[in-house]
Amino acid sequence: MLIAVAFAFVLSGAVQQAQTSRTAEPVDVEDVIVQGVSRREATRQFVSRVATAPAGARLGRWNTPLCVSVANLKAPYGQMLADRIGDIASGLGISVGEAGCSPNVLVIGADDGAVVASALVEGWRRRFRPPIDNTNMGLAALERFKTSDAPVRWWHISLPVSADTGALAARVAGENPPVTSSRSVSRMRSPLRYDLRSATVVIDMTKANGVMLPALMDYTAMVVLAQVDPRADYSDQPTVLNLFNDPEGVIGMTDWDHAYLQALYDAEPDRSSARAQEAAVAERLESGRRRSASEREESQPD
Repeated sequence: MLIAVAFAFVLSGAVQQAQTSRTAEPVDVEDVIVQGVSRREATRQFVSRVATAPAGARLGRWNTPLCVSVANLKAPYGQMLADRIGDIASGLGISVGEAGCSPNVLVIGADDGAVVASALVEGWRRRFRPPIDNTNMGLAALERFKTSDAPVRWWHISLPVSADTGALAARVAGENPPVTSSRSVSRMRSPLRYDLRSATVVIDMTKANGVMLPALMDYTAMVVLAQVDPRADYSDQPTVLNLFNDPEGVIGMTDWDHAYLQALYDAEPDRSSARAQEAAVAERLESGRRRSASEREESQPD
């Protein structure tokens, strides 16, 4: 059962300083130096904290139609969650499957997240570890997926495909390797890109109880649409990913979250290395934040 409880707002009175009739003598203090973070550095920090990909791979994104299935959430909350993920995906230019499509995103509500996650992995092994190298985060991460006490856990599969045709460009165990050709060959470009092919999300409802429903939906959408590092510390980042470690004031995706997703889906996916691709995403994020700042300034009254 999905229970959404709004945040409690604690109002406290202002603290008044005691007034004295005597005037304090002036005191010399040392110079205070405030060191800011440039927009470029802030965007790079955000990308390096949030983004993660399997070893030997690059950041994946959805290039096939998204089809979301939600299980074990009482109506109408399951449909609301699927619709929210679909709405954000559509805004990024991702196609969303029609009713009756074959699900590639599975979101499951559970009373015990670890039990459900373990059962999924044991009963559906190929969904979590397909016979293709560099498609997932590995055995240690899979064990954490099974045993974590996190309110929300997720698992992605991404596949290397031809950047030109979208055809699988990896050897499946027991089969001959495919032949991949490319119309453009350079040190800056790769003939491959990485496409997300499945995402599995388990929401432990006993641990998610107490957070706002819109925030939980946006959190889930964020970890479906991007490969997000579940172990990173986001406490100093403006992101919905702080929902469970610092929930006060987190009501949904932030401007940074939306800008990051837009940058991820706008950046060229066929960069020569993971580092180069993350740099391309950071550049897009920086330009997007600069453009947003300029638009805000222009909208301010004189």
